[in-house]
Amino acid sequence: MATGPKGAASAGTPDMSDIGNQVASNLASADSIAAERVQSLIWIHQARAAQLSRSAANLKAQYGADDAGVKSSEAAAAAATATAARVAVVHQQVATADPQVAKNGWALHGRVYEVAANQPTPASGFTVFLADASGTYQQSYGFAFTDDTGYFLLNYAGPDASASRHTSAAATQGAEASELFVKVADREAKREYLIDASFQPVIGSATYQNIYLPTGQQSTGQPPPEIRQVALPKPKKSR
Repeated sequence: MATGPKGAASAGTPDMSDIGNQVASNLASADSIAAERVQSLIWIHQARAAQLSRSAANLKAQYGADDAGVKSSEAAAAAATATAARVAVVHQQVATADPQVAKNGWALHGRVYEVAANQPTPASGFTVFLADASGTYQQSYGFAFTDDTGYFLLNYAGPDASASRHTSAAATQGAEASELFVKVADREAKREYLIDASFQPVIGSATYQNIYLPTGQQSTGQPPPEIRQVALPKPKKSR
């Protein structure tokens, strides 16, 4: 059977690297469009909340704080404000790019929020770390501080590259199979909180997770010594 020149048979077949680049580009564009739409939604809810707040203030000035209509109007304004805050949380997530992850590693990133009156507020200066089912701190995965937006990143590079291939593979499989639990220490590293949601690492992937700390949540005790001694942010020097 005759064949054409070398490479002619694949002339109409797209290069896999080109397909990968195109998919990545399309996903990036989709994420950008989604972020823009969510931002527009934030502005709409913020404008509605501001309008309802002004109406509630005017009614209160006319009829007093005890009026049923005033209370209803204030409740509607509070609900609209809380909705705008929740949409802002979604926007933060959509606008946050996944970190680079090592081939045999994984990452957990997201944001920590303190919740009061159904309104999430970024919790900065908190420490996020992982524990096993018994509550034991998994020091090999490290810990992370939250920034001003409540963002944190735990990026596990995977087993030691100097380990044997057999040991490395076993460690990788164990890291993927292990169910972990997220814990958060407060700004002074004096109290820790166990988050209800568990975390299942996926090798080679990054997982985004929002963490909410309701007001009045009971702590599960003190953070482990490694967190108290190392993770405790250093106090700012007074001038």
